[in-house]
Amino acid sequence: MGFVNAHFVAYTTDLGATAVQGAGALATVGVAGLAGGLGFGYLADKYGRRPLLVFAYTMRALGYGVLLTATGLPIAILGVVIIGSSWTSVISLTGTVTSDAYGLRRLGTIYGTMFMVMPFGASSAVWLAGRLYDTSGSYEVALWISLGMGVLAATAVAMPSTGIAKRLWPQFSQAG
Repeated sequence: MGFVNAHFVAYTTDLGATAVQGAGALATVGVAGLAGGLGFGYLADKYGRRPLLVFAYTMRALGYGVLLTATGLPIAILGVVIIGSSWTSVISLTGTVTSDAYGLRRLGTIYGTMFMVMPFGASSAVWLAGRLYDTSGSYEVALWISLGMGVLAATAVAMPSTGIAKRLWPQFSQAG
């Protein structure tokens, strides 16, 4: 998501939009995030948390794919709306999937650790996207990496638990 926050307006100016138009397009992320968070939460209650988290990461990858195909502002807006709809949903879904897997007693430590590490990944991705742009004059490689990370996240969440954590740390075998 760091790419969207830091580079989306510049990306849209490369597509021929003004910075103001790009910033307006970026504002759609908030509305899409609100709708996505509510929608994904409702669907997770009906169909399960893990499948919806997989779907959210898949949508994020799809959004980056749409950005890769964008030749103008309308398609870029579509891509960022798809990305934005998964934006806030992954936060709550990650917490619930984590609590399902490891129990509530350890949720604070695990969730806190995840969200302590995430800013390092996000800021590194922002830096890398800028560096790749400076090197190549294009955001294409950064978008491909973002797409790949979405696919990787969806795949990792979709994989059934092997129970390796419970074998390595037996004290985790009692969730709750």
